[in-house]
Amino acid sequence: MLTVLVFILGAIGLIIITFIGISYYRRPKFDTKKFTTLEKKLLDTFTSLFNPVTTDKLKNQILHFENKTKLRHYWDKSMTLELYGDNSLPESLKYSRRDESKIATIRFKVNAEKFTIEFDSYNGRIWGWKIRPNPKKIQNTNAIVIISKKINNDPNEKIEVKIEKEEMTLIPSFDGVLEKITKITPIEKAYVPLISQQLKFFEKRITSKLPQQYLKIISQSEGVEFENLRILGISEIQQTGLDNGNYFHLVEFDDGILAVKEFETDGNLYFCHFSNGLIDELGINFNEVLINKILT
Repeated sequence: MLTVLVFILGAIGLIIITFIGISYYRRPKFDTKKFTTLEKKLLDTFTSLFNPVTTDKLKNQILHFENKTKLRHYWDKSMTLELYGDNSLPESLKYSRRDESKIATIRFKVNAEKFTIEFDSYNGRIWGWKIRPNPKKIQNTNAIVIISKKINNDPNEKIEVKIEKEEMTLIPSFDGVLEKITKITPIEKAYVPLISQQLKFFEKRITSKLPQQYLKIISQSEGVEFENLRILGISEIQQTGLDNGNYFHLVEFDDGILAVKEFETDGNLYFCHFSNGLIDELGINFNEVLINKILT
């Protein structure tokens, strides 16, 4: 009996240790470490894609951010890195493009395994990159073979997307799902909706299908804030790179985001958890998914 008890306690302990190990593995790490050997090699290829002036700006941006704060996250099948740094980057080092976009993709091989790196841009600077599959075991190598490289969006194209949201002084009586939500939790802030031309512009920038029920909300208000959730306005939709692809935020909760996935056209919704990196597939009924999430 004692032997059985010891075995059971040992098994429980092993499960706990394993769970802690998995949680630790998934936890994002803020640090100021330099870029890895692999990243430096790929950054050289990346900066060489552009004209001399842009190349010089990018190299100086990379030098500026190398020893500053980064958020590096190793997922099961990928790695994401975001350059938080600070606000001290001189305007002279920024390029014209100011929206959030993917500016370049490089495909490469290490031995026989193929990898892809995507470089992201925001507010006139390099914002970070995603590498798939997980490159943790090859971060110290520079022996790579470039398969292909391309510019996705020209950093010198002058795109400056900035909308000053106007808060409503009096919150109206909304209809549809907003009316249902207000019976559960009151609205704290709502914003004047965009005009139709603006809505169409921002909708075209999202490379996946936005739910019609979400667009109905946005036609009434450019974002709505409640105590424990925020429905994002279409002008502020952000993209997050997760293990199996990129996701566009539609609603932000304390514990995760309700999102659509890049390049999907079926309108499927996902809940991406902050705590453990797990992703729940929730179907296509935005109103139903939103209400159920609020109630649980």
